[in-house]
Parts: sequence; structure tokens; C-alpha cells
Amino acid sequence: MSAENIRAENLTPVQQQVADLIGQDNFQRLMEVYGGTYLYIPKVDKLERLSRNEQIRAEFDGYNFRPLAQKYGLTEVTIRSIVSDKVREVRAQPMDGQLSLL
Repeated sequence: MSAENIRAENLTPVQQQVADLIGQDNFQRLMEVYGGTYLYIPKVDKLERLSRNEQIRAEFDGYNFRPLAQKYGLTEVTIRSIVSDKVREVRAQPMDGQLSLL
């Protein structure tokens, strides 16, 4: 089936909006690849939030909750939640100059 065979009256209003947004040919390709499956399209802010959280984890030193909260405009509770998996890992590492007995 070609894009010319897709009739607007056979599409739901949301499908028509998508076809109008990406073009009939791209909508046809979308149907060919993903037709009959559930496709979730995340909001932009979710991907931005994931990227921000990765950056926070990278900057986390085990103790800098408040500076990170201030830098990113978040609460310390939110920062603690974001880095919760990394807290024990970072704090278990020996400090500079400290010898490990393990």
C-alpha cells in the first residue's frame, strides 16, 4: 500500500495529526515498521530529566547534596533520591591518601 492509498477519513483524529505533522510518506513508513504495536513517545522533559540526573550522579562526591540542589534548582531530598544508588558506592571508596585494609 502506498501513501496515496491512505485516506484521511480512515484515520483517527490523532493519527491524522501525526500524519499531518510528519507527512503522509513518513506516516506510511511508521505504519509499516510499527503497525499493530504500542508505541510510547516520551515527553521532551523526560529525556532532559534523565540527562540531568546522569549529570548529577557524575558530579556527586558522596556529600555534596546541598550544592547540587542549589545548582540544579532541586531539593536536597530530590538529589538524595537521584543519587541513592551511588551514595554507598562513593562512600565505600577510600579517601585520597587513605589506605584500604580490604
